[in-house]
Amino acid sequence: MHFYFQNNSLFRQFRSGLVFLSVLVAGGCAIDTPIQHHPILGSNFGYPNYKLTLQTETERATFHAKLFTLKYEECASGNIDYVEFDGAINKDAIEVFQTILLEAQGCKNKQGVALYPFVYLNSSYGEIKDGYALGELFRKHNIQTLVTQGQVCRGACAIAFLGGKSRGVKETGSVVFATSKGKGFGIDCERANEQVALRSYIQKMLSPVAADRFYFNLLNYCTQTDGWSLSADTASSWIR
Repeated sequence: MHFYFQNNSLFRQFRSGLVFLSVLVAGGCAIDTPIQHHPILGSNFGYPNYKLTLQTETERATFHAKLFTLKYEECASGNIDYVEFDGAINKDAIEVFQTILLEAQGCKNKQGVALYPFVYLNSSYGEIKDGYALGELFRKHNIQTLVTQGQVCRGACAIAFLGGKSRGVKETGSVVFATSKGKGFGIDCERANEQVALRSYIQKMLSPVAADRFYFNLLNYCTQTDGWSLSADTASSWIR
């Protein structure tokens, strides 16, 4: 009889606990759960998962690209598309971008001003010719290029970055105009024909006032291993 009484007591305690829990939930006192966060490729910055819809994803041996639709309060429509890119800039990556950028949609804000779809760039590998090609593609599709927290955009990526219709570097992000000392990689301006191509591209991508100032400063760094780095603090004064 004693054994039966002990278990019956436990049962009553368990039942009381369930009733108490039900009252808490019914009264709106449920325990808060943390919002799941999506980190951008190559970055320690990101967005809450509930704001994102993944549209397409391509992963190859040398790079990874994702196209998202983001819930964006600045848009009258409530949404804007953006791309995350991590890895080498090469012919395959450009082909993927050609498809993705056709799908990427910008928006207009409530004042009717166009907001461009944006691309986050994290890349330290690629040939200069592919950097030019990708930058031209960004300009053709009116893309905003961004390098955000923790990301590094170096060499060919830095060249592509200039192709953005608008450009931004966020805190702890870095855009590095440099050479990797390998044939066809990084920024190579030692030969006259390469200087002409580089200057022509910069003049196309930057304002007339900024272009020559940027180009001649770049010549001081472009053959150095460490190159020339632009940070969140310095980028805006050079890439208007």
